Amino acid sequence: MQILINAQKISITDKFKDKITKKFEQSLEKLLTNYQPDLKVASLSIEKSGSVFQIKFDMNLPACPINIKDEHKILLDGLLRVRDTAKRQIKKHLEKLRSH
Repeated sequence: MQILINAQKISITDKFKDKITKKFEQSLEKLLTNYQPDLKVASLSIEKSGSVFQIKFDMNLPACPINIKDEHKILLDGLLRVRDTAKRQIKKHLEKLRSH
């Protein structure tokens, strides 16, 4: 899985980017085993606005676009919340596919 991280109005170290990528990959990769690698690409945008981090996650799976926006005062907590929301949406989509 490939996560493209775009940071605006904030600098993120490579070590933190690797940590973010690892957290998303560990959770989402397990759900996306039946998808080809070129479809497992996600965009993660992080912007600091005052004391709040605005986080946007976009991933286009076939017949299931995932678009999540969230705000949080603590960056890592916000990222984990976005990851969990994406995980729930992917699971819901896979359940729909299985029922057909």
